[in-house]
Amino acid sequence: MESAAFPLRRDIPALQSDTEFDVLVIGGGIYGAWAAYDAASRGLRTALVEAEDWGAGTSSASSKLIHGGLRYLENFEFGLVRHALTERRVLARLAPHMVRPINFVLPVWRGARVGMGRLRAGLVLYDTLAWGRQPVQRHKRFNRDRLL
Repeated sequence: MESAAFPLRRDIPALQSDTEFDVLVIGGGIYGAWAAYDAASRGLRTALVEAEDWGAGTSSASSKLIHGGLRYLENFEFGLVRHALTERRVLARLAPHMVRPINFVLPVWRGARVGMGRLRAGLVLYDTLAWGRQPVQRHKRFNRDRLL
């Protein structure tokens, strides 16, 4: 696939010539491909080299969990939360065929490090910070009986 904004070419002679690149990415797994895409989308002349084929290496087999920065709330790192939420939204827009929501159940019990009130406040704040189109629904609360 080639577009005017992001031409993707298998161009071995360009790599063997004196062509200068701003960024050289080694490895065409998910992380290398994303790093190359990100660099190219920022206007950097980018080359990616891969020994096998796209997604043939170990990063293609690893977890690619895209979180929205919920864990940063505990330390009041709101900028990191917003950044993670923005990146999650961008990834869902650019690669909807690769990004799908996963529901989690967070159990809370008496004496837990983070109690129900604190967790509830954090999730409401998180949903507020995620304002706008997000690839996931807002949080839901289930009591024990309803969950079981």
